[in-house]
Amino acid sequence: MQKRLFIVLCLGLACFAQADKKPNVVFIITDDQSWDSIGFMGGKVHTPRLDQMAKEGIYLSDFNVTSTVCSPSRYSFLTGRYAGRCEGEKFMQEHPPGDQTQVENIGELEPDRWNLAKVLQQNGYKTGFVGKSHLINHEWINGDWEKAGLEPYPRDADPSVDPEVNGKMQRNHQKWCEVMMPYGFDYVDGYYCANLRELRSDALFVHNLDWSVSKAFKFIDQSKDEPFFLYFSTTLHHGPGPWMNKFSLDADPRMTGEGFVKEGFDVLPSRKDVLKRNREAGFKDKDAYALWLDDGVGAILDKIKALGLENDTLVFFVPDHGSYRHGKATLYDYGMRVPMLVQWKGHIQPGTTYGGIVANIDLAPTLFDICGITPPTDYTMDGISFKASLMGSPKPIREVLFSELGHSRAVKTKEWKYVAVRYPADVQAKIERGEKFTGFDGEKLDRPYLTRNSHLGHYASASNPNYFVADQLYNEKADREETTNVFAQNPEVAQRMKKKLAKELEQFENRPFGEFTK
Repeated sequence: MQKRLFIVLCLGLACFAQADKKPNVVFIITDDQSWDSIGFMGGKVHTPRLDQMAKEGIYLSDFNVTSTVCSPSRYSFLTGRYAGRCEGEKFMQEHPPGDQTQVENIGELEPDRWNLAKVLQQNGYKTGFVGKSHLINHEWINGDWEKAGLEPYPRDADPSVDPEVNGKMQRNHQKWCEVMMPYGFDYVDGYYCANLRELRSDALFVHNLDWSVSKAFKFIDQSKDEPFFLYFSTTLHHGPGPWMNKFSLDADPRMTGEGFVKEGFDVLPSRKDVLKRNREAGFKDKDAYALWLDDGVGAILDKIKALGLENDTLVFFVPDHGSYRHGKATLYDYGMRVPMLVQWKGHIQPGTTYGGIVANIDLAPTLFDICGITPPTDYTMDGISFKASLMGSPKPIREVLFSELGHSRAVKTKEWKYVAVRYPADVQAKIERGEKFTGFDGEKLDRPYLTRNSHLGHYASASNPNYFVADQLYNEKADREETTNVFAQNPEVAQRMKKKLAKELEQFENRPFGEFTK
């Protein structure tokens, strides 16, 4: 009897310990990726591991980013806040209190405010950051490197033959890693301050997924015995276009964000093998970048499995926003709505789909909920936990989602999307006087782009015919691509959606937006 009681007690304690154990979290975020580069979504590409991930986990079919360029989207993932709430130094210089915000690539993590990684770190997690940031020190990225303590070198220098240049690249990389760590990370490596162009090197202007995955492996190996959080951010599919293989699969795999690494890496199938398998699957070489990224995701999943951590590890896969051809730098749905896959063996029902509206601001509260962590009382978050949705609940977590980009704001429901374009008073006065604005190619425009970045504005406006229209209404059920503006034909719906937008804007104190705010 005593022996039986002892066994029952031990089993009970084991179950309690398992239930009380905080899961590991691996968050994989890609760049500028639309549905057409993922097989199971209808893309004409070969992505067997992502397709399998959809079968083995849950697909969130109406997951959205609330701003559709890199910095603000990533800011919202890591903070649970709208990017318009940013209080970073660069952001506040551009938007002093009382000014209308123009949310774009100046969103930045604040040193003195909470974010997801900081809270996880304080609650026993080992935290790691690998890959693209675009989240801090914007004044370094395109500014004076020497003033920032970084070491310049000739753009055409070859680090494979010039050890002095290679040393500078290595030290610059190390400096960037060090300045990222105080934002809540125990481990930072394989770091890109922004995009490949910001490395200021022709030789390094190539994607290197092998390098990034090798750094992720190192962190997982170091942290496998305790709860860990890995933020893994690949440069794919941002420019330079990886479908041009000279920037990806045909490039020297030893050219990395830290310069030339002579020994290379052995964490992924060879690049020749990627091209070979892609051809055997019936696809052209220009499509092989999708399989390459797929291999990277698969390698991380295989690493977790090999360490026996499948049941203990929650894995997310999501792009930061859609591509240029699908609404980047706009508030249209193909820029906002991106695929999110979530896998957690033994916890999430395989092969399921959740169709409710979810957003990047919801990630932080969801992880706190799943990990049993109460965030600090002074942590400001706008998101809602979707833990119940991951666990099978079909109930919607929200009716309305707010979004912001440049001079535009939007509200989205399952039936309608309303987009408003409003310029600050001084800009609007110029428009009314008939003044012209200079476009990306020097052309004259009746209205300025929504973003300061004319490159973003040029391509976004070229791809979306209603880009400059002040009031836009789209029927989400009849017009998923949001090409037909039905604002004039639906006055009652339009007024209802305008009221919803006004209500959402109330939360942004001292931030005017046309007639919507007092």
